[in-house]
Amino acid sequence: MRAIKILIWLLLIIGPHTVFSQEGQELRIVSLAPNWSHTVAEIGAIDDLVGVTRYARFPPELPLRVEQKRIEVVGGFTDISIDKITRLDPDLVLTATGLQLRLKAKLEALGIPVIHMEESSLEEVYAKIQLLGKTIDHQQQADELVASIQGELKEIAAEFTEKDSPEVYYEINYLYKCVPGKHSYMTELIELVGAKPIFSERDGIAPMVTWPEVVKQNPDVILLPMWPDATGPIFEGPQAGSGTTTIAEVKSRQDADKVNAVNNNAVRFIDSAVTKQAGPNIPQAARLLAEAIYAEQ
Repeated sequence: MRAIKILIWLLLIIGPHTVFSQEGQELRIVSLAPNWSHTVAEIGAIDDLVGVTRYARFPPELPLRVEQKRIEVVGGFTDISIDKITRLDPDLVLTATGLQLRLKAKLEALGIPVIHMEESSLEEVYAKIQLLGKTIDHQQQADELVASIQGELKEIAAEFTEKDSPEVYYEINYLYKCVPGKHSYMTELIELVGAKPIFSERDGIAPMVTWPEVVKQNPDVILLPMWPDATGPIFEGPQAGSGTTTIAEVKSRQDADKVNAVNNNAVRFIDSAVTKQAGPNIPQAARLLAEAIYAEQ
C-alpha cells in the first residue's frame, strides 16, 4: 500500500496525469464527510471505501454496507478517530470544510494523502470532484457527474427567473448563529432559485450574525436545518448548540414579532442532511431550498 500512497502524493502534488492504481491492487479510501462518501460511490468507486462517518446516508447502499460491517465508521464530523483511520491503512482520505483542517494536517503529517474540499463555491466543488476522479482513475465518471449537476442546476434556475426575490435567513446554527456567506456554495444555490440570502456579502463560508441584526434585516423567509433523529435545542452545558431548534423557539425570540417571516408563518424546516452535501445531492438541495422558500403560507 505504501507504493500506492506515494503515487497518490505525487499525483496530488504534480498533477494527476497518470493512472496509479495497478491491476490486482485495490485502493483504500476513507471519507470523512457525507458528500465525499456519496461522490465516491456516484463515480463508481464504492468498493474502494473502507471508512466513512456515521452521517453517510447517500446512496442507500452506503449505510447498508456499514450495517453489514463492510465499511467501518470512524466517527461523526468533528469527533473523528485518528486511530480508526490509521488502522484502516488508507491510501487516500477525503476531508471537508474548515472544521476538518486540523485533522487534515494531522493525517498529512502521518504521510497519508488527503484531498480537501472547503465547499467555498460550486466551481470549487466541481474542481474537487474532478480531482478525485483523476486521482483514483475515475476521470470519465467524475466529469459526467459534474456535467450532470451543472445541467440540472441550469434547468432549475430557469424555473425561477420570474420570482419576486424574497429575502431569506438560513440559520445554520441556532446558538452560534451563522449563515451561508460570500464563500459558500449554499449562497449560490439560494440565489440560483431566485432568492436573496441575507448577509451573503460577508466574508467566509459561514459568517456569524446576531438575532438583532436579523430582526433589522427583516427577512421574508427563515430556514431552519433539520435531519433525521435530530435533538435539541440545547442552550446550556457541553452539548449547547447541538441538534436543531424549533419554530416555536424562533417565534419566542425578542422582537420576533417585527419579522415578516414570523408574522407570515414563513419559518420553515429544511433537510440539512441534503442541503449541506456538496456533491451529487446539489440539484436536490436546490429544489429543497426552492420548495421551502416558496411554500404556500
